[in-house]
Amino acid sequence: MSHPHPLSPSRWSAWLLALLVAIGAACAQAPAEHPAAGTGSPAAAAPTKREPANVMPWEKADWLEREGRAENEKPELVIQAMDLKPGMAVAEIGAGTGFFSRRIAKVVGPAGKVYAEDIQPQMLDLLKQYTAKEGVGNVIPVLGTETDPKLPAHGVDRVLLVDVYHEFQKPEPMLAAIRDCLAPGGTVILVEYRLEGDTAAHINIKHRMSVEQVLSEWTAAGFTLVRRSEDLPSQHVFIFSARRGARPPA
Repeated sequence: MSHPHPLSPSRWSAWLLALLVAIGAACAQAPAEHPAAGTGSPAAAAPTKREPANVMPWEKADWLEREGRAENEKPELVIQAMDLKPGMAVAEIGAGTGFFSRRIAKVVGPAGKVYAEDIQPQMLDLLKQYTAKEGVGNVIPVLGTETDPKLPAHGVDRVLLVDVYHEFQKPEPMLAAIRDCLAPGGTVILVEYRLEGDTAAHINIKHRMSVEQVLSEWTAAGFTLVRRSEDLPSQHVFIFSARRGARPPA
């Protein structure tokens, strides 16, 4: 039985060098692991375009009226941040069952209006049931679309979005429409679960947003941050005004 000849030192060096080059090339071509798929700091990864989360279907509307929501999310602090006055016109975009709209309606009073907008007619049917049950008469259901909330031009003093902006499938035209509905001096109050830290760890990561994500998208759309609050247990609160004359990028 014959034995192979051992490699000479020169051939051994050449073979080892070729092996190292091959390993280096393979590592360079391997795709980077997404931060959410394992350990590591998301801040160290290159920023990527945010993908909208799926819209919560009306069949899961019970989540919006779940027991303990008011205690855990402190809606009174959001309403306080809105700086509402009796007689104001307010819009809630993505109102769902009207958890916030019903509360706002009581603050702005009979002389005020609350446009409760949603893109799902079934949600608005549920909203009507809740407002009728509570005897709230100044909530106006509005069926919007993915690109237009169907609100009166320059006629809304406050616009509220609670845990819904991240689900906008076409955020650019929607943000332009929100700008156009604001009355002079009007503001937008945006509430989103925190992506940073673990205070919102009970929420699917696709339904959370970072400060950086919100500010980059809203400032590009012609809004200016007036104030930000981190007083809620697990959510950011942003208050924006519109930059008059500014137009979002095409």
